[in-house]
Amino acid sequence: MLRIWIVLFSFILLFQPHVMGEEKVVIAIASEGETLEAAVSHIAARGPYFLIVDSKGTLMEAVENPYKDNRGGAGVSVANFLALKEVTIVVAGNIGNKMKDALEAKEMTYFVFEGTGGEAIKKILEKEDSE
Repeated sequence: MLRIWIVLFSFILLFQPHVMGEEKVVIAIASEGETLEAAVSHIAARGPYFLIVDSKGTLMEAVENPYKDNRGGAGVSVANFLALKEVTIVVAGNIGNKMKDALEAKEMTYFVFEGTGGEAIKKILEKEDSE
């Protein structure tokens, strides 16, 4: 009986955000550089980097965009790449129609923003807090 309680308690802790109705927020910013001080890239699928940021605004990692030089289909490939990173929100200066469709199919939100990555995060977190 004790084992059953331990297993149940472990599952509750493991899936706590989902149990509490909270969703995990992971933000990807198409960026010209590897820090939050870098400018948001003008085109999502062609940006040199993606800054992966948690729901508290902490930079978790900067990853090079493996599809920035693709001749075609970069937007869809980037959407799939970001989905594997469990991204829920994408930020860029511009997002093409095919990438928008791919993001929507994966239930990812996107925002168009000009400025730095840090400014984008501040704006998004303010919006999240007001909802």
